[in-house]
Amino acid sequence: MPKWSRRSVLGSGAASALVGAAGSPKAFALGAASRVDVAEIVLPSGTTSRPEAWRRLLFEVMQTTSVEVNPDAVQVAPDDPALFAHPFSVLIGTGELPELSPASVSQLVRYLTYGGFLFVDDATGAPDGPFSRSIRQLCNRMFPTRPLSPLPGDHSVYRSYFLLDGPQGRLKQTNVLEGVTAGPITPLVYFGDDLSGALDRGDDGRDRYPVVPGGAYQRREALKLGVNLILYSLTSNYKHDIAHVMELLREGRLE
Repeated sequence: MPKWSRRSVLGSGAASALVGAAGSPKAFALGAASRVDVAEIVLPSGTTSRPEAWRRLLFEVMQTTSVEVNPDAVQVAPDDPALFAHPFSVLIGTGELPELSPASVSQLVRYLTYGGFLFVDDATGAPDGPFSRSIRQLCNRMFPTRPLSPLPGDHSVYRSYFLLDGPQGRLKQTNVLEGVTAGPITPLVYFGDDLSGALDRGDDGRDRYPVVPGGAYQRREALKLGVNLILYSLTSNYKHDIAHVMELLREGRLE
């Protein structure tokens, strides 16, 4: 009986997506390509790219865990089949998002169904701002029966590597992670306190943004949260996850 993992299931999704896009199968290699990186989902407006934040995070993952990483960030559109080659994706918000096409929404749902993970990072610090409203509308389109909801304090994301009392980012506005949960897994997590802003660095290697009000301690806790998100995206709820991902594959959807 084959052994299934989030990455192998996502690999199957990548192969399927490439077949659909090109009309013929293409090889989906694991090996070096299976090392974890970050895919930034970028849109014509309302999002930004912070590759140095994710490089910093991936170096931390490499130094503190046994996970093999490729410390790099790539930019992809939501309807690009290349998304399936990256188990961990992020969308950093700066304002109102344009309305996504049905093809983009369908692919995002398929990506999350096949084991992908999306971290939505609100860089605005405005809990009820245009970006937050856009994300909630997008989640309603993707998962009409599974609302974006606060994650409980005992959620696996708070203990997938470090034991955390709660989330920390560049700001302390919301102090909560929200997510879309399907059974025992949460393939989409939203944070309103700008995690990537706490991790981002300039060309000189210095921190790009001040972290308030907790300074260096808060920045370190934000880095721990980032590590936990990476580990959670790869392991989720361990044994329960594999069975549930296979159930989602059989259903072909999350609703």
